[in-house]
Amino acid sequence: LLAAMGVCGGKQEERAARDKKRAQEENRGYHETMHFLAEVPLLKRLPKDQHPLLAAECIPQDFKAGQVIFSQGDMGSEFFVIRSGEASVSIAEGDAPPRKVATLRAGDYFGEHALLRDEPRLATIAAETALQTFKITQEKFRELGLHEKLHFANRKAVGGGGRRQVEVKSPTTKSDAERTLIAQALSKNQNLQTMVSLDETRVKQMTEIVWKEVVPKGKEIITEGDLVADYFYIVQEGSFEIFVSEQDEAGNAQGPEQSKYVSTVNRGGSFGELALLYLVPRAATVKAVADSTVWVIDRMNFKNILMKVSEEKIREYMKYLDRVELLGPLLAEEKRAVAQALVEMHFTKEEVILQQGEPGST
Repeated sequence: LLAAMGVCGGKQEERAARDKKRAQEENRGYHETMHFLAEVPLLKRLPKDQHPLLAAECIPQDFKAGQVIFSQGDMGSEFFVIRSGEASVSIAEGDAPPRKVATLRAGDYFGEHALLRDEPRLATIAAETALQTFKITQEKFRELGLHEKLHFANRKAVGGGGRRQVEVKSPTTKSDAERTLIAQALSKNQNLQTMVSLDETRVKQMTEIVWKEVVPKGKEIITEGDLVADYFYIVQEGSFEIFVSEQDEAGNAQGPEQSKYVSTVNRGGSFGELALLYLVPRAATVKAVADSTVWVIDRMNFKNILMKVSEEKIREYMKYLDRVELLGPLLAEEKRAVAQALVEMHFTKEEVILQQGEPGST
């Protein structure tokens, strides 16, 4: 009997030890979940006392590489936050095959639209690598009031929609003299020199990619107010005159018939950079006053070369963006796109950065 009691006592101790170990592992997992959620940009806006409640409702779920998590058009009942790994976002439009529009990484989330508005999934999400996630069901999502407490970014922009096609021509072969003219024109452009670091590498890249076009006398190569601003120009031969519209007493433009002459751009000059850098309408009309030849570069290549920053700088900028509460809901990929578009500018003490009443473009 004593032996039997000893055996039972030993089993109880083993069971108690196992229960204690399991409880310790659960506590450790709970605290790890809490720590992870506290670092997710989307969830940083939640009050601290809400984090334990959220952590308690998060269900770990793993997916294998290539596994579809949900498909476009499915009715949704779960919201996911990525712990580790990568997932692809694909959208199908009409009869066209699905196209990948984004990559999601650790700290990103997906599935919120179906929970917010009881609508079908807007995209197909698939694991690109082994993927670890936390999921929360629609019932718990709403029970915790996350649909009211969290501000989600508008992901419809990720799809991109239809884009206007910009004609990009093949680079034209250049003589040494032409290369020199292009390099000097870029160096003389005050706007470029002020806004970006126009080093030798960027100048060489620009020189390589531009193509040559002939502009007949009388042609308006740029029209004031035009929102279609796709090209930057360097004058190889000929001459262009710049006109801006006169303004009435209220400050309104009076139209092209009231335009006044501002200046002339001759051989070695350049124009068109502001609208490409800042996505604003053309500020003036530029007209050829003689048969002319120009070097042309399109918006995409122009910005890719001039605005490109090093990977180290991008990481530095993303750290700054992570501190901006307004940008908290953005995906890591979206923040990276913002970081790549940033232009670093410097100001002297007491220099005016913004003036009340001025139209804003930055």
